[in-house]
Amino acid sequence: MKALKEKREKLADLRTELSALLALDSLSAEQITRSGEITNEVNQLTAEIDTLETAQRAAAAAAPAAPVVHGTGESKDEKDVRKNFSFRNLMKAALEKRNLTGLEAEMHQEAVNELRHAGVATSGSEYLIPKMVFHRGMTQKGAEKRTQSATGGSNGSEGGVNVATNVGGIIDALSPYLVLAQMGIQRFDGLVGNLVLPRNTSTPEAAWETETGSANDLTATWGKVTLSPKRLAGYIPVTSQLMIQSSNDIENYIRQYLLSCMAVSLEKAAIKGGGSNEPTGIIGNSDVLVTYAGNAAASGTNANGANQVYADWVNLMKKVMENNGTLLAPSYLTNPTVLGDAMIRPKQSSGVEGNFIVNNPALAPTGYGLNVTSCVPSNLTKGTSSDLSALIFGDFSKLAIASWGGMSILVDPYSSSLSGTTNIVLNSFVDVGVLQPKSFAVCKDIDATTPA
Repeated sequence: MKALKEKREKLADLRTELSALLALDSLSAEQITRSGEITNEVNQLTAEIDTLETAQRAAAAAAPAAPVVHGTGESKDEKDVRKNFSFRNLMKAALEKRNLTGLEAEMHQEAVNELRHAGVATSGSEYLIPKMVFHRGMTQKGAEKRTQSATGGSNGSEGGVNVATNVGGIIDALSPYLVLAQMGIQRFDGLVGNLVLPRNTSTPEAAWETETGSANDLTATWGKVTLSPKRLAGYIPVTSQLMIQSSNDIENYIRQYLLSCMAVSLEKAAIKGGGSNEPTGIIGNSDVLVTYAGNAAASGTNANGANQVYADWVNLMKKVMENNGTLLAPSYLTNPTVLGDAMIRPKQSSGVEGNFIVNNPALAPTGYGLNVTSCVPSNLTKGTSSDLSALIFGDFSKLAIASWGGMSILVDPYSSSLSGTTNIVLNSFVDVGVLQPKSFAVCKDIDATTPA
């Protein structure tokens, strides 16, 4: 709403002007008069903004929540916001205990409305950032921690490299390759309250009857998948000196570093999940189909896991198809350990040289696509083994990731104040849902560490 945006901008400017006047040791008669005028304007604008926000929330609440698919086009305004929003200005305002101004203040208010509309409570001490500020796309369980200091580390490992006279782009840490976004998963963003998705759990069939015979009852059996906001959080300690002395774009690095850590954690939860406070992902879902490595017919014949064989890949595909798993976005998903083992493990005990289970790292032996990421676990346990890997086949359009509002930033200069460090805490509210468990088959006892 353009009118609301303009009023928020004007309110932010007025508050900045009033703060500057109140910071003076003494005021002239004109300045005193101006302070009164600003106060009146602020009160009037605040009332008008409250009225517009109430109307906006009422209109939004009347409309059903609709999925917003990542990767779709974005407006020029969103691109401008992403380009001009200053993460560093936000941090400095928090450290100096002053109100946000300009674009940062506008985006804070936008995020307040976004989270309020989603039904997510905020403490009031956080600086909120709407989802438009962050790059589209998308989390390691718990918080990521890596201190960045201006003087620490002789080789710059603690951030000292950023104080050099001429500093190039920051060399980021190596992180897992994220693949789910390109595998056809569904995204539901900007949700309000819990999202309940009905699911048909039966496949009734008509029957051939005599002329007067009773027809079959084709009533479907229904279940549901409920997605609700779950808090995903991470933080990074940053020294005040680093923020002052950095000559390169440290603010973007910190922002992307936090988002990358959270994106990895979300991807891991979607693939496995099921831990304390975590969403339940594919592997952790007790209703997904299961096969066993080494072409074992049952878990009892494979007590400690086994080396993979060509039949394991076929069995996964067969299992999904036998259970009528819709194949809109069929693909295999595994980790580099399984892929590497499959590329040197013969497809058959004897035959043509080089006829390995996988010959093309982008193509599964059954002809479907193959995606690889270290977010797929390689530390699964069975019997006496604790280094087993997973291989998944399924229709990834039946996997959903949901989010509520944008993200909140809490700048905490107190917890580590003795070391001159500020903790930057990032919170988001997301969930994962396996919409049709029978659209996925998992083999989670592959021993890919034993040489072929």
